[in-house]
Amino acid sequence: MFKKFKSIALSSVLFVVGFAYNASATPINTSAEVVGNITVTEQTPLNFGQFTVGIAGGVINFDAGSTISAGGDVLLLGGDVGGVARLDTTGAGAATPVTVTVTGTTLASGGNTMPLVGNCLGPAGALGADNGSCTFSSNNTATDDVQIGGKLSVGANQPSGVYTGTLEVTAAF
Repeated sequence: MFKKFKSIALSSVLFVVGFAYNASATPINTSAEVVGNITVTEQTPLNFGQFTVGIAGGVINFDAGSTISAGGDVLLLGGDVGGVARLDTTGAGAATPVTVTVTGTTLASGGNTMPLVGNCLGPAGALGADNGSCTFSSNNTATDDVQIGGKLSVGANQPSGVYTGTLEVTAAF
């Protein structure tokens, strides 16, 4: 029985070694592409429009539908009702996950200020968290239209003036 096992093992080794001599190789084309950075370009600024404020103060907010609303003792005026910021992001391929992060800021007029919490409304109105981010799949074109909104806190008896500031917006894939 030991001779039979030895004979089978030796035949198996000879078969494997003999098979290796019949192998062939072929080159395989290979490539890689390093993609440049994603870019963000402002198309329209975030504008909270014109409003008045009473003794209690309040907030102005853009929701996921890009609709402006006021709360508390704030009254929006009919002339300039503002609008969400619109940004173009370019550089991501189709269906690539893109994350847009927005941080808050303070709007100032002289020595007076109002805090602003930014939020990403996304290209399809997908609301992100305040001072947070939104993630979406890039569309099939080279540019995604991203909307940025926010919540502006207006103090009690906020002094009149034109208040300005900047939100920091970062896009990554």
